[in-house]
Amino acid sequence: MKNHKRALAPALMALALLRGAGSAHAQDVQPPPDLAAAIIARIGMVPARHNAFHESKHIAALTHDLDSSGELIYARPGHVQKITREPRPETLIVQGATLSLARGQGPARVVDLSHHAQLAALVEAIRAPLDGDITALRHDYTLAAQGDVAHWTLQLTPQPAMARYVRTITIDGQNNAMTVIRVVQANGDTQVMRIDPPA
Repeated sequence: MKNHKRALAPALMALALLRGAGSAHAQDVQPPPDLAAAIIARIGMVPARHNAFHESKHIAALTHDLDSSGELIYARPGHVQKITREPRPETLIVQGATLSLARGQGPARVVDLSHHAQLAALVEAIRAPLDGDITALRHDYTLAAQGDVAHWTLQLTPQPAMARYVRTITIDGQNNAMTVIRVVQANGDTQVMRIDPPA
């Protein structure tokens, strides 16, 4: 089951930052803006996406990285497809609480995410930003953001139940687009997906 969840890990798998001038009066002081929330809100403003991706997996047990490429498709609400073209065909589709994975011409394997909390959390690390749903992200992760909304980095640290599978997920982006998603698994293996801008 652990290997199955790891294989399904998406590789598949994000408003200006306003800093108002401080006032001399305590009642006029505004709390600092929530950069993570601003980033997620901007990502969620785009109702559909179609991007090429290039992914590299570093697995300690192997002597070389595993590289793949293909297309990422998103449509609101909550529909994500990861179509791998190279080195071999594979299609991963998430819609609602259902995940399906088909390799080559073989039949799709279907998983009910409501029965697999850890796998669902991995899916939401990618889908929730696209949906603009920060509440879903904060259910499974503690968020920390750096930069500004033009060039930003969002770090997702999993809650304890998820930490035995994933150490961190880091998402880099520009404006309303995620550009790099880096997943570090609990055993140190890494998965890095680079997302190209639309053609």
